This record gives sequence, C-alpha cells and structure tokens, in this order.
Amino acid sequence: MKYKIRLILILLLLVCFLPACAKVKILAARLLITESTPKTYTLPEKTTWKPKGIRSFSTNKNINSRPVTFGRAMHTDLRGSDEIATVISPAIQADWTAEQNFFVPEGPVFDSQGNIYFCPVFPPEDLIMISIEPEKGKRRWVLPGISAGAGTPMILTDPETGEDLIYVGTYDRAVAAKIDGTILWDVPTGLPKLQPGSLKPNQHNFGLNYHPQTDSLIAALGDGYIYVLDRKTGKQRLPEPFMMPGAQTAVTNFSLPANIAEKANQDIAHMVGDTGDSFDPITSVLHVAAGELQKNTNFFSVDSNSGRIWIAATLPDEEDGKKDGWADFAALYGLDLVQEDDNYRLEIKVISKVPGGTASTPAISADGRRVYIADAFDSVYAFNAATGDKIWSINVEAKVAGSIVVSADNGEIFANTRTKIKKIVDRGDYAELAWTANLNMYDTGNFQENIKALGAEVGANGIAFTGAAGVVTGKQKFPLRLGAGLIDRETGEVVYFADGAEDSVSSMVTGPDGGIYVGNSPLRRALGRAIFGNSKSPKPIVGGITKFKPIHQHLIIRDALWAAANRAINTATFAMSHGAAAREDIFQIEQLMAQCHRVAPKAMQEGSLTEEQWGMIREVIDRVVEDIRPEEAALTRVAESLLQAVDILDK
Repeated sequence: MKYKIRLILILLLLVCFLPACAKVKILAARLLITESTPKTYTLPEKTTWKPKGIRSFSTNKNINSRPVTFGRAMHTDLRGSDEIATVISPAIQADWTAEQNFFVPEGPVFDSQGNIYFCPVFPPEDLIMISIEPEKGKRRWVLPGISAGAGTPMILTDPETGEDLIYVGTYDRAVAAKIDGTILWDVPTGLPKLQPGSLKPNQHNFGLNYHPQTDSLIAALGDGYIYVLDRKTGKQRLPEPFMMPGAQTAVTNFSLPANIAEKANQDIAHMVGDTGDSFDPITSVLHVAAGELQKNTNFFSVDSNSGRIWIAATLPDEEDGKKDGWADFAALYGLDLVQEDDNYRLEIKVISKVPGGTASTPAISADGRRVYIADAFDSVYAFNAATGDKIWSINVEAKVAGSIVVSADNGEIFANTRTKIKKIVDRGDYAELAWTANLNMYDTGNFQENIKALGAEVGANGIAFTGAAGVVTGKQKFPLRLGAGLIDRETGEVVYFADGAEDSVSSMVTGPDGGIYVGNSPLRRALGRAIFGNSKSPKPIVGGITKFKPIHQHLIIRDALWAAANRAINTATFAMSHGAAAREDIFQIEQLMAQCHRVAPKAMQEGSLTEEQWGMIREVIDRVVEDIRPEEAALTRVAESLLQAVDILDK
C-alpha cells in the first residue's frame, strides 16, 4: 500500500514538472483517471446573434445551388460550407443508435422525408450504402457491392421533377437511385474494377459533388483520380478519368505501436469484413484522416457561381526539392470543367501553395469570391478565387481538423482545431479571432479536459457540435465520454448538451427534424481504450448512426420565428437598393416558416405546444407568407408580426 502511494506521488510530481512528457502523462493517467460526469443544462434562451448587412449568396438559380436546410452532401452543400438556413433544435436527447456493426467515417445525409443514407468502410456485409428510416433507425434498403469507401452519398433535387434522388460513387462504380431504392442507372467509372480482399485505402472515394453548370457529378479519389459523369445518364463526361499531378504524401503524423493497433482493431472487429490478412483498419483510417498516403487528401467543393472545382491535393514530388517518391507539400487547386466537342476536359487554372499541405476540405464563400483552407500547422487562409492569391492568414494556435465552416452572414468562419472551436471574422483584407468556444460540458475527472469531438455545423440559431471529456497529450486526443450540443454563435457558450454520443471522424449533420445525427467511427476512443484500458471508457464501442432527437420542440418554432424576424429587420434596411440580396433573404424566411409547419405537429404531440398557440402562430405565418416582398415597409410589417408570434411562446 505504501509503495502504491509513493508511486502515485512520484507520478503526480512527474506530470506537474514534466507536463510535455506524453509517456509520463499516459502512465499516470492509466492509474489515476477518474470518471467525468455531464453537466445539467437549463433550456436555452433566444440567441442574441443577428445578421448584419448584406450576406453573401450564390447567383446560380439551380435548385441545388440554393441554401440547404439539412445535410445533403459531405459538409452539407456544394460549397462545403457546413451551414444550414434553418435552426438546430435547442434541446436534444440521445435517442437511438442503428446499424452498430458499421464503421461510418463520413455522413450521413438525408432526403426531404428524413430518411437517412450512409456509406460504411470495410463493412462486414457486401454493401456500399445503407438507408434507414428516422423514427427508430430501421433499415429500409441497401446498395449491394464492394468498395474501399464511397464517402458521403449526395442527395439532389431533380430540377425537372422536384423529387429527391440519391447518387453514390465508389472507385469503379457509380449509381443513381430513387429514395425507395429503385435504380436509375448503375455504371462503371472508367477506373480498374475492384477485387474483394485486395482493396487499398487510397481507392477511397470521398463522395460525389455536383457541378450545376454542366449538370455533372464529380468524384475525387484518394489516389488522385477524378471522374465526371452526366447526372441524368451516368455517362462519362471525360475521355478518361483525370489524374492530379501530385505524388503520395508520406506518413508524418505518427506510427502506432503494434500492440496498441492490435487492441484497437480487436475493439472494432465486429465492424470489419473480409479485408485481407495484412489490412490494419485502425491505422488505415488514421492515415486517411491525417491526409497521409494520399494524393487527394479530403473532400472537395464546387463553386455554383463560376463552376470552379476546388480540391486540396499534393504537389509533384520534385516540388519539395528531393526526388524520393513522396510529396512533402500540397496545394489548393482550382479546376474548370471545359466543354470540348461532345466531351469535357478538366483544366487546372489555379495552384495556391499551402505551407506543409492540408487535410482540410476547401470551403467557398457563398458568392464564390473566396476559398478558405487550413495548412498542416496552425493557420487558416483566405484565397482569391479568381487569381489564387492569398488575401490573409490567421494563426489559430493548433492544426485545423476537417473542414472550415463558412457562414454566408457577417463574415463568420468557424475553425475546428484538434480540441477547440474558434470563431473568426473575415474583415476583408484581414481576419480576427472573435472567440474560442467555452467548452464546459463535463465535470472532468483526473487528467481529462473538455474537448471538441466533431464540429461544427452552423444554423440560424447556433452551432451544432459533439464534445467529449478525454485525455489530451502532445498532438493527440483520446475522447473517453462524448455527447452532442449547441453553442451560441454570438458568445461561444455551450447552451445545451446531452451525453450519449460515440466517437467519430465524420462531420456534423442535422436532419430535417432539427435533430443531430452522428456517423460513428470510433477511431480515437478505440485507441484511448487500448492505451488507458477499457475501464476508463467502459461503454462498448459501436458503429452505425446515433440520433439525438429534438425535445421541447416548441423551442425550434420559437427560434425559427426569432431568426426570421431578425432577418426581416435586417433586410428592410437594404431591400430597396439590393433587390437580389433581399429576395435571397426572403427565401430563407420562407424556409424558416416551412420548418415551423414541419415541427408543429410533433411539438403538439409531445405537449410543448398547445393547439391554441399553434393556431395563433399559424395565422401569423400565413400572413407573413402572403405579405412578404422585397420592400422596406412590407419587411418591417413581417418582422413585427413574427416578433408577436415569438411572444406567444415566451409567455
């Protein structure tokens, strides 16, 4: 007993005096970690955030270029904004986890009815995509086949029929389907056919994106290939798939000790199918997440204004000054899809070098004038989309993981670093840090911190995220307990949080119901259990999709009315001088009114909204929809009516 006490004291002293020594911290944490417990949050008040001035918007009138109200693609929309036009449920509760035997590093996405679609990697069944229904997560249908990962399915509205259609691309195959599973076309991509048991991580497809100018679907693969297909028919647009000019990146993050990788792989073994004896799932995902052993290092974005395609990819081997078969540098590439007789060709128009490379998805301003990306170190960059010239950079003190969130309002950008969420404001020729989110979701146990897990998706009333209590050591984080919540976009304070999430390397998505959905890919929690012991994070490792359902749903209606009122107040100040911008704002107000109609029956069913309240609010909404137009007086009346409707719920 005395020996144990002495050992604990020695370890505590070492941690205090050698805080940078990761091995000492890990050794101490193994022995001394205690449980973290979630804090209790009261129901959120209305946000003080408001739109100011004319927001950025796309001039493309294709229905799929308009602002979305839920996740329809990787990083929400074509431009990779991670922004929705409607509100996120202010209060949520862990509901269900479906399809727990599948590792989901990307997605999910939704159709207008709320049905859910996702593509697992190395699945234990021969399938590419799964669709589940939103109430219980029951399986609807699957797309059979094999792949090295198909990224996130893309849900587009058919411009001619108005119906939602599903598009999925693997390395060698692409499929279009109706939401009931009816196959519209199933075509080869022009790349070599995949063979079971010999799949390679760099044959991963990060997902499809849409090019509205040519009505084309585009895919970027990890090995550098790009293919382009006609959306209606699946016919190849290019004579052959295009190869990006760079070389593969080397392993620069860190290599896992064999015993740790083995333990972590055992933890996720129920999610892994026949991948061959030499395949290491955990290490493979780790490399892809870090942008290693790839040419195209993440998803890509499409500017609906110009049609330019923005991809983060490696530079040629010789660019780093040594010919060794590896690329040490990467760049932001701007490509144009150019028609040539009956076919098209891809032309690289812009190459903007990024220090150390990047593993973040390029995110485009809504007007297409700027592209935002992070480097491999600690900075965020804004580039001129026409010239590729750097406009500004800002140090955010840590490497950005995943995509940068780019709002159409107030020049707001949200950077997801390893452990924090930071709000940046684009001031034109420079940027400034507005806040670092105050993550305080858990009363943390010994050696643990409150950290960002997934983040963020921004809505009209706040920022959806998943957070964790976990151990941070060196450049690594190990979440041990996780949940989901909402951050106020004005203050950076967590206003609501619910325990019960699984770890993920995916991106944040909200559904048509305002709830939060997480694609479970428990890479870091599996590693944490391998390093610190299963008892330090005792919840069994699961895959699939976890739903955090909306509760107190009258608050969704309150926040939608509040957001619409503040939008109308702001739009009234420039409606007569900037008609196009005003019409775009009116479109969002109509989206928010439609959200109220969708949510009201469920709010009444749960008892948070009375029929009398909804009757009065519905009358206001009907008046608003009838009266709204891009005129100062009309918008002022609309705002006054909406504020009166908010008062009905505030009483």
